[in-house]
Amino acid sequence: MDVFIGGAWPYANGSLHIGHIAALLPGDILARYFRLKGYNVCYVSGSDCHGTPIQIRANKEGVSPEQIANRYHNDFKGCFDKLGFSYDLYNQTNDPYHSSFVQDFFTNLLNSGYIYKKTIEQAYCESCDQFLPDRFVVGKCPNCGFYWDILHLTHQDKYMKLLQQIIKYFNFCIWI
Repeated sequence: MDVFIGGAWPYANGSLHIGHIAALLPGDILARYFRLKGYNVCYVSGSDCHGTPIQIRANKEGVSPEQIANRYHNDFKGCFDKLGFSYDLYNQTNDPYHSSFVQDFFTNLLNSGYIYKKTIEQAYCESCDQFLPDRFVVGKCPNCGFYWDILHLTHQDKYMKLLQQIIKYFNFCIWI
């Protein structure tokens, strides 16, 4: 039997923490188990080298997003090697092979009708000449009046209160 295990791809914008390891360790355990049983296993993961968290870190440090992504990808790879993770491939999303594979994969999904193209409106900053990820948007929603700030504190408080009510109602605890 062939077994494919795809681990999470942590953002390459800061050092690994115990949450990353806790999320990825079960995949490594499964890969080892199935290999011991004689199965053909392919266990892959990598560093997510695109996205807002990387852009924010790059802006703070005054360097390119690629420099941030490469620095932390190398850091991650070193940590996983030291911890003895058994990846068959630990790659990064800005690698040409990965990019080509993903483009082909999504093109096949599109051509098969499983996904579709859609035009959406996005916040755009004319001075920066770029579309803005949600983390860069600050202000009041014109539709519902919700205030969105750069740290999402009001957003987090709103959902933390809801989470606390759920915990009370169902009488169980969630590690956050």
